[in-house]
Amino acid sequence: MRFEGKAVIVTGASSGIGRACAKIFAMEGAKVVAAARRLDRLEALKAEVEAEGGAGCILPLQTDVRVPKQIDRMFDTCLEEFGHLDILVNNAGVLDGQLPIHETSQEIYDYEYETNQRAVYLGCQRAIKIFLEQGTPANIVNVASAASIRGLKGGATYVMTKHAVLGLTRNLSVSFYEKGIRCNCILPCNIKTEINRAAREKNIGILEWQLRAGNAAPLHTITPPVEGAKPILGQPEDCANIITFLADDKAARYISGAEVKVDAGFLNM
Repeated sequence: MRFEGKAVIVTGASSGIGRACAKIFAMEGAKVVAAARRLDRLEALKAEVEAEGGAGCILPLQTDVRVPKQIDRMFDTCLEEFGHLDILVNNAGVLDGQLPIHETSQEIYDYEYETNQRAVYLGCQRAIKIFLEQGTPANIVNVASAASIRGLKGGATYVMTKHAVLGLTRNLSVSFYEKGIRCNCILPCNIKTEINRAAREKNIGILEWQLRAGNAAPLHTITPPVEGAKPILGQPEDCANIITFLADDKAARYISGAEVKVDAGFLNM
């Protein structure tokens, strides 16, 4: 079991990449604080892991990472229940429907900044403090984006926040490796998740997003050369497998600061 005895926090664990990560960790022996706003989905994940005979466990914790006190509670709960923390996966994120800067309201800016950037910063900050106090090998995996290394068309706030996640990953990787702390990130693109849900809730649909982005829209690119073919989308598990690899202190012992593309080659186009 790769993660036997490990204590893990995964944010955004109720769906998509976060859910897939939390399940793999728990199935392979980890004790996982699964944090997200939708508690019913977290409870369902816990039941699924138990039904499938997972070697570890899921601790559902209703959490809104936009609220700093709830981030603190997330870490406090992990330490109270498990006694330590070994791995943090900053996965929670939202999209904005590819809004250009002049059409981005203060509400949407705050929503994205607080979720995509500030929550990652605060999570890393608290985790680093815990890791340094423990003095044992530990690591962070951040979920960045293809937008971390591209300008795109529109989506100003999303691009800004995801650039920040990449920058922080690079800083932490070089700052703490000598202390036994690694930090890596993945750059997902074209992954079939619910990240567009928030944009839809704000009346910005995926079709409008594609029209805004034009040729920069990922869904316009990775498509089989067959008339009527649907785009080739990655699955959350494609990302979760890379995240758990990076979190493995044996397999990825000498890897820190990695920016792993999970994109079917999109970023090379």
